[in-house]
Amino acid sequence: MTQRPPPSLRHFVSYALPALPLAVVVFPSQAILPGFYAQHTQIPLATIGTILILARTFDAAVDPLIGFGSDAALARGHSRKPWLAVGALILAIAITQLYAPAADVGAGYYLGWFLAFYLGYSLIEIPYKAWGTELARSYLERSKIATCLAVAFGAGNLAFAVAPFLTASDSHAYDAATLSAIGWTVAIVLPLVVLITLRSVPDGPPVETRRTDLKAVLGAIRHNRPLRHFAALFTLTVLGQGIFYGLVFLYVGTVLDLGASFAWVLLADALVTLLGIPVWYALIRCFQKHRAWAFGMLVSTVALLCMLALPSGREAFVPLIMLVCLRAFGSGITQVAPNAVLGDVIDYELLKQHVNQAANFHAMVSLITKFAVTVGGGLGLLAVGLAGYDPGGTNTPAVTLAFKITALLVPAMIVALAGAAALCFPLDRRRHAIVLRRIEKRARHGAR
Repeated sequence: MTQRPPPSLRHFVSYALPALPLAVVVFPSQAILPGFYAQHTQIPLATIGTILILARTFDAAVDPLIGFGSDAALARGHSRKPWLAVGALILAIAITQLYAPAADVGAGYYLGWFLAFYLGYSLIEIPYKAWGTELARSYLERSKIATCLAVAFGAGNLAFAVAPFLTASDSHAYDAATLSAIGWTVAIVLPLVVLITLRSVPDGPPVETRRTDLKAVLGAIRHNRPLRHFAALFTLTVLGQGIFYGLVFLYVGTVLDLGASFAWVLLADALVTLLGIPVWYALIRCFQKHRAWAFGMLVSTVALLCMLALPSGREAFVPLIMLVCLRAFGSGITQVAPNAVLGDVIDYELLKQHVNQAANFHAMVSLITKFAVTVGGGLGLLAVGLAGYDPGGTNTPAVTLAFKITALLVPAMIVALAGAAALCFPLDRRRHAIVLRRIEKRARHGAR
C-alpha cells in the first residue's frame, strides 16, 4: 500500500459536500413525487405504481453494472471521479424536468425522466461511496468520513423539510411551486459542489489488487462471512424503517388526525437526525460501530412501541413530536454506521481475495435500500388495505388497531432483530486492525 499523508478534516468535509443536494431530492423522489403526479397530472395511480416497479427493475439491472464497471476501471488504474461528473450532469437535467411537470404530461414523460433520475443518481452514489471507503482505512478515520457524509445528508434532509416554510404559499405544503424551486436549485448547485469535490479531494491511495471479475463478485457472498452478516443486518434495518416510512403519513394524518401537522413532524425528524449525528460519532469512538448500531436500534424500538399508546386528536401532538424525536435520534445511527462498517467489510474482502470490490458492495447496499424501502412500504400498505382500513372514512377500533400493529409493532420487532444482529457483528475494532496490518504487510512485501 503506497504511503501518503493522512487525509485531513478539510478533505472529509469537501468529500461530503455532494451529499447535501443529493439528500434534498432523494426523499421526495420516493415519498412525495408519486402522490404529486397522481394529484397534478392525468396519470392514473395504478400506472404510477407500475412505473415505480419498472424503476426498481431498472435499478436492479443498472446498479450492479455501475459497481462492476467502477471497480474494474479502478483496477486498471483509472479514477472513480469521472463517474460522478457524468452522473451529476444527467441528474441535474432530469431533476429540472421531473420536479416541474406540466399538467398534461403522460406516463412516458414520468417514466423516462424517472429512469434518467435514477441513472444519474446511481452513477454518483455507488462510485462516490466506494471512493469514501478508500480515502482512509483506519477504524475511526473511516467513521469520521461517514460522520461528515451523514451531516451533509442530514443537512439536505433538513433543507427539504424547511422548504415549504420558505415559500410564499400559506399552506406550507409541497405544492408545484415548492417542488419546482427545489428541483431547479439542486440542478444548479449539484454540478458545482461535485466539481469542487473532484478538484479538492484526492483519490484513495492505490492498492495492488487483482482485477475484479464476475466470479469474484458472485463468490464474495459465499466466502465473506462479515458481508453476509452485514447484508442481513442492513436488510432488517432498512425493512423496518421502510414499513414505518410507508405508513407514517397515514398514521399521523388519519389515525392521529394530525394531518396539518405532518410538516412539523418531518421538520422535527430531520432536525434531530442532523443534531444527533455528532453524538453517534462520539458513541462509536467509545463503544465501537456495531454496539452503537445496536443501541440506536434499541432506542428506535422503544419509540415505535410508545407510539402505539398515543390517542387521536390534538392532545397527541406534543407526545408525538417527542417520540418522533426519540425515534429520529435512534435511527440517526444508520446515517453513520452502515457506510463505516461496510468499509471494514471491503477491507476484509481485500485481504482474503486480493480484490477491491468497494463499488460492487456499495451497489449491493443500494439495491438492498431501494428494494427494502419499496417492499416494506408496499407490504405495509397491502396489509392495512387487507385489514379494511379506509383513509378517507371511519374505521372500527379493531381496524385501527390492525393499522397500528402494522405501522408500529411490526417495524419495532424487525428493528429489534436488527439491533440483536448488530450486537454480534464479527468484525470489531480489534479484528479490523488485524486485517489492516496484514494488508499493509502484504503491500510491503510486494514492493520489495
